[in-house]
Amino acid sequence: MTLPKMLLSPLVHFFLLGALIFGGYALLEEDTAAPAPPPDAITLTPERAARLAEQFAATWNRPPTPQELEGLMRSWVLEEAHVREALALGLDRGDAVIRQRLNLKMRFLAESGAAALEPDDATLQAYLDDHPDDFLRPARLAFEQVQLPPGQADEARAIRAALEREAAPATLGAASLMPAMVPMTAAPAVDRVFGTGFHAALADVPLGRWHGPIDSAYGQHLVRVTDRAEAVLPPLADIRDRVEAEWRAAQTKAMRERFAEALLERYSVTTPDAAEVLGQ
Repeated sequence: MTLPKMLLSPLVHFFLLGALIFGGYALLEEDTAAPAPPPDAITLTPERAARLAEQFAATWNRPPTPQELEGLMRSWVLEEAHVREALALGLDRGDAVIRQRLNLKMRFLAESGAAALEPDDATLQAYLDDHPDDFLRPARLAFEQVQLPPGQADEARAIRAALEREAAPATLGAASLMPAMVPMTAAPAVDRVFGTGFHAALADVPLGRWHGPIDSAYGQHLVRVTDRAEAVLPPLADIRDRVEAEWRAAQTKAMRERFAEALLERYSVTTPDAAEVLGQ
């Protein structure tokens, strides 16, 4: 691979970004002018000790006493010693928890660039135009309903006749916990209450007329739709934060996938046949 091609590689870009991020943390945490400590030295810098005190204060709403800070510093030193000895003994190898943590850190490295992206309105409008179904305000409707007694066709016809003479719906039909009058309600909420498909059955019925029977999760109903609003796609200005959040999530996923593809290109990957593993 030539040098120009290497410089254009997404994997190179990701590793450069990671180096900048972790290098920045290192500059903040360590005095680069100080000589490197010997391998068997454990040094807790004043800056790290101050962060231990800040973490204590954030947890307990007060600064630690000198004795408490001494204990925190000793715990940090002991943890550092334990980690070094465990690595020296190879205790990290084959450990599922450590593998998971390292995997998560690599994913963070792959996705870290998305947080720094600042999309303009044109970018977000293009995303909204490409994904309108994700941002539609659902259709809404208001209606009255009467639950019919099961298996009593004659009584159902009598109930409908009474309703068409403007009888009060609440005084008719079978006893039910369902509301007789439902105000303007989004389609998903209607289906959550009455069962999947109930809203769709009312989507095209004329306003102001009793219609049915219509099946619900609880039986059959006579329904009169009193108001309706179609689904609408709001303008970007009304939902900008939501669109940006979805756009950023999509960018994060794309970065993660590009990183994974570029990373795996460096390896010769061999996996068994899934059906053979499962004995199928």
